[in-house]
Amino acid sequence: MAVSSAAIKLNENGIPDFDALPFRKGDPKYSAWGLYGDEDELGTLNRLTDEQVAKAAKNEIKADSGFFNRKLFHQDLFAKPPRCVNDDIWTFNTQVSSQWDGLRHYAYQKAKKFYNGVTMEDIHAEGSEVNGIQAWAQKGIVGRGILVDYHSWRLEQISSKKPTNPDPRLVNFDHFATTPIPLEDIHACLESQGTEVKFGDILFIRSGKVFL
Repeated sequence: MAVSSAAIKLNENGIPDFDALPFRKGDPKYSAWGLYGDEDELGTLNRLTDEQVAKAAKNEIKADSGFFNRKLFHQDLFAKPPRCVNDDIWTFNTQVSSQWDGLRHYAYQKAKKFYNGVTMEDIHAEGSEVNGIQAWAQKGIVGRGILVDYHSWRLEQISSKKPTNPDPRLVNFDHFATTPIPLEDIHACLESQGTEVKFGDILFIRSGKVFL
């Protein structure tokens, strides 16, 4: 059952306050499991409603593509103990797609549970498809994408500062370490680009790693 707006205060887009998380007793801290129902396998892709896609398509979506009879995917799924993690080996035509990490890829490590409370045993049960990307394929992923060009913005911020007063956080950004990009930087970058964010947008962040 999806979370009721009567039980939990939701905003106009059906999103709860962060402080209201988690919804269900025993779920990991800050998880929003149950927001779209106990059996949901789409997560935030539920935000790509027909209405949102139609709005995006009207002005933003310019083209479409398909598999064009190319050879389809083949997947091998394997666990990586001692951590509660699954990885995949995919055999696929590079003209078909890029990599997508599904909801069965990386669990809440402390709780050892994947999206919506799915366990490692659930995933590796004979014939299990729970939290697989086939759930996404039933409808497809179509929407308005926005690009945050963080790499260009970061370099611009560095070059615009006096050489004697660089921002160490921007100068020392390390693509090969666990280096967070603060939300305030994302907002600043979007403002600099003049990009308007709309509910249901698909967010792409260009960190600049491919230039190294």
